[in-house]
Amino acid sequence: MKPILTTIVPAYNSEAYIKQCLNSLNHPEIKTIIIDDGSTDKTPEIIDKYCKNHPNFQAIHTNNQGAATARQMGLNFITTPFFSFVDSDDIINTQNYINLCHARQEQQIDVGNGRLTVYLPNISIPFNSRKWSKDIIDFAKDKKEFSNTTCSLLDKIFSSDSIELFKEPSTQIVYEDLEFVYHALAKKRFMLHSNEPIYNYCMHGLKNNSTSAIGLNPIKSCGLAGLLSAITSMKKSFNHLNY
Repeated sequence: MKPILTTIVPAYNSEAYIKQCLNSLNHPEIKTIIIDDGSTDKTPEIIDKYCKNHPNFQAIHTNNQGAATARQMGLNFITTPFFSFVDSDDIINTQNYINLCHARQEQQIDVGNGRLTVYLPNISIPFNSRKWSKDIIDFAKDKKEFSNTTCSLLDKIFSSDSIELFKEPSTQIVYEDLEFVYHALAKKRFMLHSNEPIYNYCMHGLKNNSTSAIGLNPIKSCGLAGLLSAITSMKKSFNHLNY
């Protein structure tokens, strides 16, 4: 079975979680590119061993430059019709993920979106992103639905002809999704939505180096200033779209 989807996984000091992430991506229709972003723990050893035993996985080692830069590096290794982004401490619902790819192939729509399940630290009950009443959303007509779409990269799957939309330089440490998601949705216009949960976003608290931990930490994320910086950058990307 030939891969139809490339997932890009930036990893930084993820030794405690990355193996369960990679296990969820272990499917013959998924090719996984892991970008080791200068980890100083056992993450490089874990991913090298995993790639040695699983031919659909490839490891790239680089100096620490942040998740946004690591993701962009992974774009250069896409060889499939579709691509997506997965954080190294998260888990996908594998079959729902693949089903969304197949549905997109049938509908010939550039962006696929599924439901996100969020696990918060010290809270036993997760919450899910909302269900939609439509399967196909036309953002040029449904402006309200555009604003209701999550800003996350992680619950979406993109066609490979969208790669250039994600190559603009980014200086964001967190909230970097804002810079790219809405611009890509506006550019592509149509999105196929599945009400099936496809992605488990696991927030492990403030004491580790995961992307979610940095976002929760008001010092590392620069608090409100970090969010405003991302919004400003997003606005610049919209200026030429007249959206």
